[in-house]
Amino acid sequence: MISIVTPNYNCERWLDRCLQSVADQTSSQDNIEMVMVDDGSTDASKEIIKGYRGKIHNLDIVWHEHTGKPSLLRNIALDRAQGDYVLFLDSDDFLGLDTIRRLSLFTQKRQSDVVAFQLQGLNRNVPKSMLQKTCYAVDIVKSGIYKSLGIWKMCRRDFLDSHEIRFDDTLPSGDDIPFMAESLLRAKNVSVLSGYPFYTVRGREDGSSLTQMEWSHRERIRVGKKLGELVCTYAMDDDIRNHFLIRLFNTDALRIIESPSTNQTLLEELKNEYGKYWNSRVADLIYTDEARDKLITFFGDGNING
Repeated sequence: MISIVTPNYNCERWLDRCLQSVADQTSSQDNIEMVMVDDGSTDASKEIIKGYRGKIHNLDIVWHEHTGKPSLLRNIALDRAQGDYVLFLDSDDFLGLDTIRRLSLFTQKRQSDVVAFQLQGLNRNVPKSMLQKTCYAVDIVKSGIYKSLGIWKMCRRDFLDSHEIRFDDTLPSGDDIPFMAESLLRAKNVSVLSGYPFYTVRGREDGSSLTQMEWSHRERIRVGKKLGELVCTYAMDDDIRNHFLIRLFNTDALRIIESPSTNQTLLEELKNEYGKYWNSRVADLIYTDEARDKLITFFGDGNING
């Protein structure tokens, strides 16, 4: 059985499409559990969710007081999930109708700790290059899967429980990044399944979802600090470590350094928190010469940490 974990808050505009995609799966409903945790919605979400009690046979609903933390809601759902695998589905996204059947058949052939699958974007870009070819056991660096740290994957529940992998609910944003990085780094087997649009990631027209909103610079540093700690703890070798650390610099550090709103205090915090992870090999892996030059100017040439 596959458990679908879905947090929700005021998603009435998109929620029906999400739930209907689960109810209409080609797989038997006996193979599906959905754990929906509502974060004290004030719109019509509750009525919409209640309407699927007979359509999604194993629908476990938790009505929670408002927290504003999808990480906390996902942890609640993870603790309740009963399936062999856990698939993370946001309430404004939806599944392909043959998704559960295909994922079930795939994992019956060979057990994987983490399964990434082909995504489809609706009004937004999604990772593609590392998800184009089916493979039962990928190299997380050579495949490029280390670049895809979004929540849109499936994990074996016993794997998550045995390693006590959960979302950090102290992070205001970006909690999926350290969660998925830890999962990929600690997994014995990571698979990719392609050839079908398993999951559609929606870009809201008003940009109101947490994944679309711009983070504050300090939030970026907090997520990056957590990511760096996990990578240095669980990466099996320097090559894996350095490839995962690229994100701190290409995505976060550059944006903070180049922002006109960044003050000297924030720059000092950035250098203190990220500087410990900067080294010559990471510098070599930076995507463009222009970006590399800016980062070297700020962090140094990287020879100290080697």
